[in-house]
Amino acid sequence: MDEKSLFPNIPKHKMTSFDSYNAKTTSISYPWPREVNGIERIALSAQGDLQRVLSAFFARPIVIALVYSHTSRQVSPTSSSYEPIHQVTPAIIASAAPDAPIVQTRQVHLQCNGRIVCTATSTVKITSPSTAHLFLQEKYAIGQMFRRMEKVPAFELIKVGLGEVDRDGASAINEKSSSAAASFATTADKVGNQLWRRYTLTVPHFECEILEVFPAREMFTAGERWLTADPSSVPELGSSVNGYGSAATALTHNGNGNGVLHQGIKIVVAVGVLLMLLFEALMHLGGKSRYC
Repeated sequence: MDEKSLFPNIPKHKMTSFDSYNAKTTSISYPWPREVNGIERIALSAQGDLQRVLSAFFARPIVIALVYSHTSRQVSPTSSSYEPIHQVTPAIIASAAPDAPIVQTRQVHLQCNGRIVCTATSTVKITSPSTAHLFLQEKYAIGQMFRRMEKVPAFELIKVGLGEVDRDGASAINEKSSSAAASFATTADKVGNQLWRRYTLTVPHFECEILEVFPAREMFTAGERWLTADPSSVPELGSSVNGYGSAATALTHNGNGNGVLHQGIKIVVAVGVLLMLLFEALMHLGGKSRYC
């Protein structure tokens, strides 16, 4: 495997201006899909701090769960081929350098309340022993790496999409990783309802290209209701973009799936009582009793 196949989109991409500012003004400009709403744009604009954004949104901790990682290193400064690393040793960490980088492809689940709120598939390039130690030895996640190093990464949003991740959207990640991200997303919720982005984060000696898939757009509109609902018992939940599907609404207002039926029975009984009273009044006016 050579460096070109590992980093097909590094050096940096050319794109429409994303984040600009002057002494008094800040502006975020990106050709967003028309359907994307404001809350979604906030999450899609996260610059290495998506966990913080999602934790603030759900008011719950966000936990990183590693799905897989594959680590390799450049064979020699004069070679473009990479060899797999099966066990990280102090010598391997000490060897990380700009002309002898360590590379890791990885996938993680961001989990909240036991539910997966994002699948992130990344390619990471490490070129110094200190960053290699933090990432490979102390096992800081990508977002925590920037906080631990106290550095703000250069951020570039490459592409945002709705529904299935397309070939261009996953081009930064190797075939195995992109397939795994897409296949997981289709099992989480309906694939047509998912939201994804591809972007880069870069600081000296630590470069990341990341594909993130959010399983359902409803998570950003329904919030707590989406997070705590049981998808198997409410199949409609997740199919409504605005987050207010009929089944979910019935559960919210009546407490369980039988609430609507109980309400209907009450209405029928009330109508029946009114008809009986009306009949009795008519019989009384006619000088008869219904018991005669």
